[in-house]
Amino acid sequence: MKGITVKLPEAVARQLREQARQSGRSMAALIRERIEAPRHGDGSVYAMSADLAGTLAGNRVPATNARSRFRRP
Repeated sequence: MKGITVKLPEAVARQLREQARQSGRSMAALIRERIEAPRHGDGSVYAMSADLAGTLAGNRVPATNARSRFRRP
């Protein structure tokens, strides 16, 4: 195995230490497990947000702002 160094915020490190103590495993083993764990679905952004994707009804004309100070030169 190749080693790396990871810097964590103190609160995250404290939670990780506690989980390691409770499970009887090392912090490194917990980190490896989380990195290697398969992600839900295929891991794409679309797959993770598919339940949020959809269409909206409305005017097909792009939004514009007719006020002169917002017009492009």
